[in-house]
Amino acid sequence: MTFIALVGLILAAAAALTDAGVTAFVRASDAAWIGWMAHATDVGSSQWYLVPAAAIFLLAGFADWTRAGMRGRSRLAMLFGQAGFSFAAVALSGILVNILKIFFGRARPILFEQHGAFHFEPFSVGYAFASFPSGHSTTVGAVTGILILWYPRFTVLLILAGLFFSATRIAARAHYPSDVMTGFLLGVLFTLALARFLATRGVVFRLQEGKLLPSVIGLLKK
Repeated sequence: MTFIALVGLILAAAAALTDAGVTAFVRASDAAWIGWMAHATDVGSSQWYLVPAAAIFLLAGFADWTRAGMRGRSRLAMLFGQAGFSFAAVALSGILVNILKIFFGRARPILFEQHGAFHFEPFSVGYAFASFPSGHSTTVGAVTGILILWYPRFTVLLILAGLFFSATRIAARAHYPSDVMTGFLLGVLFTLALARFLATRGVVFRLQEGKLLPSVIGLLKK
């Protein structure tokens, strides 16, 4: 976890070097692919994940487990636990990033011409000064972390997809590259840390000796 965090911070710092140049390019460009990416940015909206997770959690919780049989109860327990975990990972990481936004108060790209790429007004509340870190990218990072835990064989592919959808926030002119990289890293690390915290208590996950990723308790196949 520490190694991942350090590498991620180095990448975020490197991304900060491109903030001004990338933002200027996006603002001046009318390329079709940038427009397409901007339209795809809603993938990072938390409601797309919170609502289904809450619905599955409630449906599984209120189901009649006594009639399900041993295999059915195991499946319900897996659905109940994973839905609750997914909701917590997305919701709690979202709360954390919104608190950080207030502390940093970084001006968004909409104020790029007035203030440049590195203007901060700490404890400012409002959309214009909520650029760092990216909330959408944090959500994408949390979802990426969840999927990595479920399907670790596809870790590299999932990370690449997550970074791509996080980058749509740059195309939407809502964030700088360093906002996106930091938000994505925050979401992934928060989710993995939460999974490991639960695994140490035998809840939803189980620690695997010598491995970073805990295994899922239940019927979910990897």
